[in-house]
Amino acid sequence: MRLHAAAAIVAAAVIACASPPPPSPKPSPGVGLQATFVLANPGGLVGLDAQGNALGPIVDLPPKSAPSSPALDPSRTKLVFALLPQSDPVRGFGSDIQAVNLDGTGHRTLLQHEKDNVFYSTPRFDSTGEVVYFHRTEGVIQAGAYVGNLDTVERLDLRTGQRARVLTDAGDFTIAPTGDFIVYAHLTQGLPDNLWRANIDGSGAAPFFKGKDRWFYVQSPRAAPTGCQIAFSAAGHTTSRSAHLGIPSDLDLALCDGSSVRAIATTVDDVEPAWSPSGSEIAYVGTGGLFIVDIATGNIRTMAQGQTFFFGSLVWLR
Repeated sequence: MRLHAAAAIVAAAVIACASPPPPSPKPSPGVGLQATFVLANPGGLVGLDAQGNALGPIVDLPPKSAPSSPALDPSRTKLVFALLPQSDPVRGFGSDIQAVNLDGTGHRTLLQHEKDNVFYSTPRFDSTGEVVYFHRTEGVIQAGAYVGNLDTVERLDLRTGQRARVLTDAGDFTIAPTGDFIVYAHLTQGLPDNLWRANIDGSGAAPFFKGKDRWFYVQSPRAAPTGCQIAFSAAGHTTSRSAHLGIPSDLDLALCDGSSVRAIATTVDDVEPAWSPSGSEIAYVGTGGLFIVDIATGNIRTMAQGQTFFFGSLVWLR
């Protein structure tokens, strides 16, 4: 499923709205404090136990809305996530950034899309927990016709409310645990062409890999919580521009300086990797399953299967 971040959340909403959903269970107090994982998909923001069983929703979200790309703050007590609600009569269709404590309290909107066809995604806290970085996509309409997207990474200071643009032609991204640099999907005409790296303020943007490694498609870079490694999902690995599309997709691992990269698992579809707190394993959902990869051995464990796990975004809490 080759989906741009904004297209992915739109697709999630279409799936969520295709038929009247059953009544959502009400959140139980403290689900997020008991859960091992949080899964965001059209079913909501749901806590899972270590075996992938649903414990219930973390928070009660509006009907026919679709959360995506959740992330923890540095204290590991709060989540930020993107939410695609129903179209607003004033602001039109788009997605917002919201936050909630793991115990279900403190649910609030940090950033609302300001007009039609503006989508916010991939919110990430900086190392202080006081600044949220996010991906903004705006559909560009000229003379009544869609001509492309304007993609940027921006930042919001939660203390002052000030916003600033950090990167252009930038999509899904991750912030290093040291807090001093970003690795992101660089976009050409709205599509990812490779991973790039930039300082946390957006300066020094350049291709991430030291060699000639390229992919037909690359997405979802995620920094390890310990050490200095970047996991990402990609297809069609080559060291030249003329390679054929590689099927299926792989889960890849690179050093933070871009000096080496290796595939650690075949995932069939594109996925969003979620690191374990120890940095020794990576979880992902896709093709109807919840899987965990042991980084040292490459062994893959199937933790759960079902319709819940065809796609979505995971956070590994504990």
